Amino acid sequence: MSGLRALALVGPTAAGKSRLGIGIAERFGLPILCCDSVQVYRGLDIGSAKPTAEQRGRVRHELLDLVDPDQHFSAGDYARAAHEQLAAGCGLFVGGTGFYLRAAAWTNSGGDGGESGDAGEKAARAAFMTAWEAKEAAEEGSIYAELRRRDQETAGEIHPRNRVRALRALWLCEVHGRPVSEVRREDPPRPRIELGLIVLDPGTAEVDRAIDARCEAMLAEGWLAEVEMLRRAGYDARHKAMRSLGYSQLLEVVEGRSDLSAATALIKAETRRYARRQRTYFRWQLPAAWRVELASPGAAPWSAIESFIAGGVP
Repeated sequence: MSGLRALALVGPTAAGKSRLGIGIAERFGLPILCCDSVQVYRGLDIGSAKPTAEQRGRVRHELLDLVDPDQHFSAGDYARAAHEQLAAGCGLFVGGTGFYLRAAAWTNSGGDGGESGDAGEKAARAAFMTAWEAKEAAEEGSIYAELRRRDQETAGEIHPRNRVRALRALWLCEVHGRPVSEVRREDPPRPRIELGLIVLDPGTAEVDRAIDARCEAMLAEGWLAEVEMLRRAGYDARHKAMRSLGYSQLLEVVEGRSDLSAATALIKAETRRYARRQRTYFRWQLPAAWRVELASPGAAPWSAIESFIAGGVP
């Protein structure tokens, strides 16, 4: 292990992580390392629930606004950026993108598939991705179907609509010339960070209500206008950022293929489904040196957190 140490506050979307995260960071003098696959993109602010100027003034936030919406950004890129931050001392990951946290905290036994290789490897990966994205555009579900053909075990761990994860797994199968699940069994992931994990989940009913309320609040704040601005700047469904949950549905409205009422209902429904997938991921895919589950931000185990930051395992 590298000697790096970090806390992580995770949980389903709209669970209240940001508020509790700021409380922990202020109390213990930690920077917040944003762990969100949409917050890394500049300009995608309202729909990704980026911290406000007031929140950033209270606590230092890192790992957000890293790239433009048309730039490639991978979990490997996130892991490298996170390690640069943790080299200065303990930090607090806050967010719901478990795949990013796993990339930062554990070795990838399947290999990075050219994410950190030489120019030739990166070019081959880019060409593979482009070709399969074109197939997917011509026939929806092509990527997942091919992954299921090559590696049924890995396909079973990925939601059929999660095209990003499915395509990455398919590329790893291509790189290794066999199912990546076999590679991972031979070389299981190893921890790169000593991680303390706090899982905040008030429960399905409360989170579902919070999701609906937050969606309405984001729209009132100008989310649709934000998507219109991004579209005028030349960003559209060709770019992964604009295929993010919520942005893809509102892009349909902006381009005249849907109405706001239908898009709003779909965003709420898809976000509720996403929250359920997050619960499963946090339960089974994020082992840690220390782990605690909370039903309420008010139940935070302050003494145990302090002990972990000081170098112990509560």
